[in-house]
Amino acid sequence: SRPQCRNLRFSAVVPAMPPAGRLFAKALRPRDGAVACAGLFCCVKSRPYLSCDGADAAKWPLAGYSSAQNVTGLAKIHEAEQKLLSMMLGTPFTARDVPIQLDVPSRCFVRGPSETKFAIRTVVVGERHAASGRPPIVLVHGFMMGAAAFFKWLPLLARERTVYAIDVIGMGGSGRPPFEADKLSAEEAENLLVEPFEQWAEAMGLTEFDLLGHSFGGFVCSAWAAKHPSRIRCLGLLSPLLGFSDARIERIMPKDSDSWQRKALKCVIETAWARHITPQSLVRWVPGAKGWMERASSRRFQSMAAGVTEEEGRLLSEYVIATMDMPSSTEASATVCFEPFLRPTEVAGGTIKRRVARLPMPVFAVYGDRDWMDRAAPEEVPNCQIFTLPDSGHHLYLDNPEGLSAIVQAQLQRAA
Repeated sequence: SRPQCRNLRFSAVVPAMPPAGRLFAKALRPRDGAVACAGLFCCVKSRPYLSCDGADAAKWPLAGYSSAQNVTGLAKIHEAEQKLLSMMLGTPFTARDVPIQLDVPSRCFVRGPSETKFAIRTVVVGERHAASGRPPIVLVHGFMMGAAAFFKWLPLLARERTVYAIDVIGMGGSGRPPFEADKLSAEEAENLLVEPFEQWAEAMGLTEFDLLGHSFGGFVCSAWAAKHPSRIRCLGLLSPLLGFSDARIERIMPKDSDSWQRKALKCVIETAWARHITPQSLVRWVPGAKGWMERASSRRFQSMAAGVTEEEGRLLSEYVIATMDMPSSTEASATVCFEPFLRPTEVAGGTIKRRVARLPMPVFAVYGDRDWMDRAAPEEVPNCQIFTLPDSGHHLYLDNPEGLSAIVQAQLQRAA
């Protein structure tokens, strides 16, 4: 194998796979960690990884984490968070844990007593503006990210307003409640994501604020605004995940003209999603995947934005991998709230786009001109003003933080 995957003990992984997985994996003979992960995914068809059956837990010890590992993991995340936020030279910040209460049952591989108290990790910038009378900004990160990932954008956003960048429950540096994806409906999963934020706002004494969410955080913020609109003055969606269109999904689905490798990859992705397997699962389960993803993400962050230095890219990668290498929790909510290939799930109030279209507050969305995210059509969300940010991909706040700040600040002032 090539040097970047020499630590991937593929020969040790393949014998543990069921016949279908061994056949697929040996046929490909991985050239990097990503292909090895695809081979390992084949066994989800015959092995229920997240079952709470005791015997199965013994077969797959990598799925289990003790309470001590949870505490140690959060400490590593907070340490990486401090390093990354320290790159905001001249911008004071504080990071704190805001306690909330959740009534959630314990799963078999969560050792120790059942917990009900968890924390929402909160990064605060621009506290000096608290007495200005302007409503603060609440900022929510995307999938596989955390509040500290906004380190390039926070100083610009907090020039005149207090900004609270918060980690979604079960992600980033927040607490990890048990999450049984197989047993929850999409509406129940949404509630588990949104209700902690309502408790957080109550604990922080926030009666009115502007809400911004990026990617999966855009979905969470949209659900929050739909369920509890009274506190939210304006909703800003930054390259939001609102579900792919039928036309986009049709283009993604396997076709007769696809090569067998492409068909196999799409089958693996669809099967993994249906079994609630997330990218974070690779870091926990696949030998060598953690190191491979850390190197790959560091290169990606450095190349995706002209303003990200080598040191910043390394620290951001270290932070992201630390958030991924934690007990499985609400990350699997994405596989409940969206069907394979990101088809939106219907709940009592309709799809998330339909609920956004009925929101009472001003709504705007920003997409990058090189964004891979499926853009909501104007007729789907007629109340939402849509902007295109030049020189930007999906991570707007890294690619063009100054341009994004100008659009967002103008829209928030208009909503005043």
